[in-house]
Amino acid sequence: MTSIDKIIQEVMARHGIILDRDDPILMIYTINRQVMEASMGIQHNLLEEYLTAMKTLSTQLQDQSANRLDATIRESTVAAKLALRQEAQRLFQEFKLEGEAANHKLMTDFLHWRRYAGLSAIISMLSLVAAATVLWVS
Repeated sequence: MTSIDKIIQEVMARHGIILDRDDPILMIYTINRQVMEASMGIQHNLLEEYLTAMKTLSTQLQDQSANRLDATIRESTVAAKLALRQEAQRLFQEFKLEGEAANHKLMTDFLHWRRYAGLSAIISMLSLVAAATVLWVS
């Protein structure tokens, strides 16, 4: 049974009309089917081209995104290194100033105690001279 015979039987079953193989409506049906098949082929080709273009575009966008992400990461890394370097310099400077302040305080205290030690030595000598004088006089 050919496709034309199937069509004739379907028309008879649905509509109750008997078609002859030479009926012009079958020619229109055949032309319509050929146009639809050609249209489906064209649409299939267009869809394939569209899919290929979409895959290419997707790959390009992925590459661009990866490049932008790499650039952003590099910039962030450079900025973080710079911030860490500046913070380390600030902390070093602060530590240096604290060390200098502690050293200055130690030197000030040392000079203060040195003065007391000098005065104490002078007082001790004067006391020794006074004691020797008292011993000698007596």
